[in-house]
Amino acid sequence: MAQFRAEFWEVPLDASHLDNIPAEKALWFETEQDRQRRHALQSFFQQVLPTVTELIDSELTQRQREVVDLYYFQGRTQEDIAATLNLSQSTVSRHLFGTVRNGRKVGGAIPKLQRAVETLSCGRINRALADLQASFAQSR
Repeated sequence: MAQFRAEFWEVPLDASHLDNIPAEKALWFETEQDRQRRHALQSFFQQVLPTVTELIDSELTQRQREVVDLYYFQGRTQEDIAATLNLSQSTVSRHLFGTVRNGRKVGGAIPKLQRAVETLSCGRINRALADLQASFAQSR
């Protein structure tokens, strides 16, 4: 069970106090550089998504595809996935990231996809990465 931490209590506050906080100090404040980087990352993900989807479909087992879809595309937790697929959380983790056997990392969807990207040297991914790096360089 989690420990009690009083510093996380909700404190009643009059809304007029919030009006006195400058916008640039707010958690949701975004600088122009932040906005440019966010848009560059969104563009990168849209460019590589078709290639990544193809690799997921061609390189992974059915169970790995299910776990990757639930974890990365649907944003579910490992515990939630384990309950849904009637697996243990550690099995879900092994499907995603692999395990160490005899001092070597084996299995796992993510290492398998990383190797596939390196082996294929995917042109679409390389171009998207170059565009992303150029965008980040411009936003400095």
